[in-house]
Amino acid sequence: MNKSSRTASDLSKGGAIPYLPIDGTTKKLILLMAVFISSLMIANIVAIKIVDVGFADVTAGIFFYPITFIIADTISEIWGRKVARQAIWIGLFMNACMVGAFTLVIHMPSAVFFENQAELATILGGVPRIVLASLVAYSISQNIDVYLFTRLREKTNGKHLWLRSNVATITCQLLDTSVFFVIGFIGIMPIPDMVAATGTEFGVKIMMSIVGTPIIYLLVRWVRGNSRSTQQPQYEVTQHTQIQ
Repeated sequence: MNKSSRTASDLSKGGAIPYLPIDGTTKKLILLMAVFISSLMIANIVAIKIVDVGFADVTAGIFFYPITFIIADTISEIWGRKVARQAIWIGLFMNACMVGAFTLVIHMPSAVFFENQAELATILGGVPRIVLASLVAYSISQNIDVYLFTRLREKTNGKHLWLRSNVATITCQLLDTSVFFVIGFIGIMPIPDMVAATGTEFGVKIMMSIVGTPIIYLLVRWVRGNSRSTQQPQYEVTQHTQIQ
């Protein structure tokens, strides 16, 4: 019996089914996915706030949403496209659950002494069209980001992480911003204003992508540690072994 099996069995008392062991790399994946989902949900909640960054006005969500691309690229680098896409779809599902929960809470009868119903609805309600724009833009851009990143990883033989990350992220940030503004504001905002707003947000996202590049290196190094076995996804290694 190996060490992990003994540890799992020792945790179970009285003949119950043993707990399943979990390795350190899996723990790190769970943490990264938690940060990914949390950043996505926070970005959508605070997006209603417009902040002045000195040279332009942008949504507060712009400071949190780029984190999702950093985490997605890190997961893609370590575990591959399949796992990264699972994180993306889980994030989409949880975001949809959040919107549903907020809608339910808003429409619940208020206590007679609760005086902030209008403020609650304003902050948590969101405009259905804006929520739809956010979810569609997220689904398209995140999946394309993972595809581009992993394809470039294959083309570069796993080298030039900084290049792969920035090419994939910047390309998909432009797509994300454009889709969001088209779906959310076409017919409401004048075209010149919409183009200007798209350009401003995209410019800020480019700067944040560049700033986030060293973070990806640190995260990849943290996950891998001294092990080189995680340079390619486990499922790819398994498939290769089976073919042999």
